[in-house]
Amino acid sequence: MREITVGLDGVSDEQYADIVNAIWMQMNAIGCDFTVTPDRQAVPAQLDKRWDDYSQVSWEEGGRRGTPQAVAAGADQLGMLDRADSGE
Repeated sequence: MREITVGLDGVSDEQYADIVNAIWMQMNAIGCDFTVTPDRQAVPAQLDKRWDDYSQVSWEEGGRRGTPQAVAAGADQLGMLDRADSGE
């Protein structure tokens, strides 16, 4: 088995939970056999709660609509469609 160690300094408990969950999500998406082991300071219930909080984001209700990134992505998509229609 191969192993990676990530050391974090100055992160809040919420940021730590986000990082642990993001690593888990990425490894799950790749589809390999893996283990993510939080440090001894981590409280499993807090990690689980943070995971549950992600489901509170609603794309339909504007979870990211209106952010600069979403506006730029929407503009780019429209630009791509306009270029495709013009034969460029």
